[in-house]
This record gives sequence, structure tokens and C-alpha cells, in this order.
Amino acid sequence: LGISAQTNLQPIAEVKLSSRAPITLGQLKTRVSALEKEIGRKMTFEERKHVLDGLINERLIVQAAEKDGIKPTDSEVNNYFNEYVSNQLGQQVSEAEFAKLIKEKTNMSLDEYIKAQNGMTLAEFKSFLRTQYIAQAYVMQKKKNELQSISSPTDEQIRSYYEVNKQSFVQPDTVQLFLVVAPKGDKAKAAEKTVQDIQKKLTSNSKATADIRTKSQEKNSNYQAGEIFVSKTSLAAEQLGIPMDELLKIFNMKVGEVSPITETPVNYQCFVVMEKKDAKILGLSDVVQPGGNVSLYEYIKQMVIMQRQNEALNDALVSVTNALRKPENFVIFQTGSDLEKTLSW
Repeated sequence: LGISAQTNLQPIAEVKLSSRAPITLGQLKTRVSALEKEIGRKMTFEERKHVLDGLINERLIVQAAEKDGIKPTDSEVNNYFNEYVSNQLGQQVSEAEFAKLIKEKTNMSLDEYIKAQNGMTLAEFKSFLRTQYIAQAYVMQKKKNELQSISSPTDEQIRSYYEVNKQSFVQPDTVQLFLVVAPKGDKAKAAEKTVQDIQKKLTSNSKATADIRTKSQEKNSNYQAGEIFVSKTSLAAEQLGIPMDELLKIFNMKVGEVSPITETPVNYQCFVVMEKKDAKILGLSDVVQPGGNVSLYEYIKQMVIMQRQNEALNDALVSVTNALRKPENFVIFQTGSDLEKTLSW
């Protein structure tokens, strides 16, 4: 263990733009291990050397950015982390909420989960994100004009993008439900009674939804009510926390049919089926999300703009990095077969 730890501390490169910052074998191993997890195989020597180059580039940009006064606060990095996990999850969560969710689903701590996912501890991963954040901020500052002059796609380009990718713009079978939820809090019996009364009301008149919604918005209301759209997909079943066969039962219900009352650890709920829509290929004027107001045309336009922004950002990153990657700014301590030997753990 002693020898291995010593080897991990061995500097294999150094960045010296504004201060001397060594890159150790251990740091390289951590990054390589994360990437190997992602691609599911061992990297070649050339690929590992490429990762080392990437680490050097990151350090160069961080030092150049710090020289220019770009230093994110811990709270900015934490927000960046929250944004990252929220994007993965598809819903807005804080670090504490994400940790709780992970604990419930996998019985792992957040640190264990991040380590299992990408080979880095939570602290290492946040340090990696901090670097990404700094690099982005620095490039945005240096290449502001180029990045701001990205053009929107023309009508013809949007329409041809749609024609080429039409088959991927499919809306699955969808059902619109009017859902009623009464939180238990410390009055579980009262919550159950509330949902029972509403269920009776809906059973005798499925059009009573407007009145039920209005009352749910009153100040001392003890329940929430409103429309939700559910797709016939495994992801929807997962998000609702129900098995796929339970989801299919919802789709087998008729319009106007009222569900039985279900009890969860925190609430009672029931719903009525409002509308059912068959799967279809979306047209350019259709909305992307049922109940939403963004048309597919607008969605494609925004997507193409984002693609162009990402390409421009990557080009700008390469250009900024190349300008910093001068022999006097960094050194790799080994070359040729010596370096190959060191990188073949």
C-alpha cells in the first residue's frame, strides 16, 4: 500500500502559468477510472495520454481564469452541482433532496453513489465541476463576441431538420388525469375522509372537476387538485413510482371513469380520466408536451441554436487552450517508453 500511495503522489506533469501546479499519477488515475467506467473498457495508452493532455489544459485555463479574477464561490459550485443532478433526474432538486432520494432508492450515501457512478468521491467530483465552471466562464469572457453572434436557423433549415428527424418526434399514448391529493400530515383520518367525499362527488358527476379545483385553491383547503398528463412509457411508470402493469391499468380505464382511492406513506389520492390521446408523429405546429405551449417548430429552433452554441463553445475552448498551451506554461516529466510504462497500470 505504501508503494502504491507513493506512486500515486508522483507528479507526472506540471502547469506553471501563474503558479506551480503538479498533476499527480493519482489524479490522472481518478479521471481515467471515471472515463473507463463510462465507456465500459480499459483505455489504450494513446487515450490515457489524451486524458493527461486534458488535465493539463484544464489547469492552464483555471490558472489563466484566476489570473483574470474568475473565482467561483462554493455556493456557485454547489448550484452548478444541483443543476447537474437535476438535469440527470429530469426535475429540480437540491443536494439534500438528491441525497435522500439516492438513500431511499439504493441505500447508498451520496458519496458512495457518486463514486459508484464515475469513480470520483463527491469532493473530487465537485472539484471537477468547479474546473468545468471556471473553464466555461473564462471562455465566455474571452470569446464573448463570437459566442453572442450565433445566428438562428432559417425557416427552411427548421423544416428540413424536421423532415430528416420526423420519426423521432413521436408522442406516445397519453392520458390526461384530474388528480386529487390530500396530505396526511397529522390528520390522516381527515385526509382519507376528504378524498372519499371527493371520489363520491366525481363518481356521481365526472364534470365536478371545476368546482373541486376552485375549492382546492381556497386558503384553508386540505387537498390539492389539478390536471396531470401521463405517457404510456416505462419512464412515466418510474416517475409515478408504480409498476408498468399498474400504469397499463390506468390506460385501460374509460374517459370519465374514477379510480379507487390509493394510500401512499404521505397522502391519499384518487383521479378521474379526462382525456386519452393515441400515439402519433408530431407535426411542426403540435405542442411538444401535452398541456404545454411550446410548439415543435419553436422546440427545434431552440435545439438547433443550442447545438450551435455548444459547437461554438467547444471551438472557442480549443482556440483559448491552444493559445495557453505554450512550452513555457507546462511540462510533462516523461516521454516515449518511460511515459508509456507509467501510464500502463
